[in-house]
Amino acid sequence: MRRTGRTEHGGTAEALRLVGVTKVHGTADNAVTALDDVSLSLPTGTFTAVMGPSGSGKSTLLQCAAGLDRPDRGKVLVDGEEMTGGSEAALTKFRRQRIGFVFQQYNLLPTLTVLQNTTLPLKLAGRRVDKGLARDVLGRVGLAGRLDHRPDQLSGGQRQRVAIARALVTEPRVIFADEPTGALDTRSAGEILRLLREAVDVHGRTVVMVTHDPVAASSADSVRFLADGRLVGRMTDPTVDGVAERLAHLGDLVHSEPRTEV
Repeated sequence: MRRTGRTEHGGTAEALRLVGVTKVHGTADNAVTALDDVSLSLPTGTFTAVMGPSGSGKSTLLQCAAGLDRPDRGKVLVDGEEMTGGSEAALTKFRRQRIGFVFQQYNLLPTLTVLQNTTLPLKLAGRRVDKGLARDVLGRVGLAGRLDHRPDQLSGGQRQRVAIARALVTEPRVIFADEPTGALDTRSAGEILRLLREAVDVHGRTVVMVTHDPVAASSADSVRFLADGRLVGRMTDPTVDGVAERLAHLGDLVHSEPRTEV
């Protein structure tokens, strides 16, 4: 497959690109356009928050961009390689090689230890399980003393740290985070955002985070705003107050923004 120009670290300067992505749920009279001709480009090593009201298409955007769902039209490229074509098996292999996930509800297996949950993606991908690397990653997220604990022995914040370690251990090109602080108290949420920020600034990962929280969004480099399935605005160097104000006026932007890459 054709690739774009590459960086000195072996990846592309563009971590994620969506081109004319459209997704419709339902059929005929019950059809709802969740994404409407969405195009965007995110550089490698950036932290982007995606925001919008309920039903705006945030989760659908993340699912299509992460290869968890297929768009009806358009293309998704990760690290310069298209992943919207091919078989389901090929798509699964692509995700396991290039993408990491952090979900609001953690998605940890209750019968596995912290270390086992962290290394599970490597096993599923048929890759060598480097327990030394996994221990190092868990140490960086503050869980060096919890390797043999199971999820029910951890706090919510600790479970989310396991989820971040699990995403990092495969060295993905892009980490998708779906409301990663939504179930956490303020202190734990701040720690999770710090770890996501570190994944970008220290480890060169690209993070795409869906959130409803202006405080969480203010940790990102930029915010993309969705309304009615369309990208309707962008904010760089976001602040809590600035994000909250923009969210309050999203309705005014729906028909004023051109449908172009933002």
